[in-house]
Amino acid sequence: MLNSKPVRLTLLAGAAAAAVLGGVLLTKGASAGKGGVLDDGRQYLRQAKIGLAEAIAAAQAAAPGPVGEVDLELYGGRLVFNVDVGESDVKVDAETGDVLAAQSDD
Repeated sequence: MLNSKPVRLTLLAGAAAAAVLGGVLLTKGASAGKGGVLDDGRQYLRQAKIGLAEAIAAAQAAAPGPVGEVDLELYGGRLVFNVDVGESDVKVDAETGDVLAAQSDD
């Protein structure tokens, strides 16, 4: 029977390196305020019932344009995704996915 210990250790080391690199890339994207990346509100992610992709889709259905900064914040006592879409600021309920408000930045 072959000893599989070296293979397991190599896989674990590779997985750990990927996790660290992924965390660094995610943090760099978030701090740069890149479009479609959660910029602020990571502490609320576990409380949100919908994901970032669903919030962005709801926001884009309410307002045309490219996605800019996305924040997760408390708004009127509710947890909401605040999504910049084109020239609009769209608030999406983080529990239901409903659009609560869409205002033009004009």
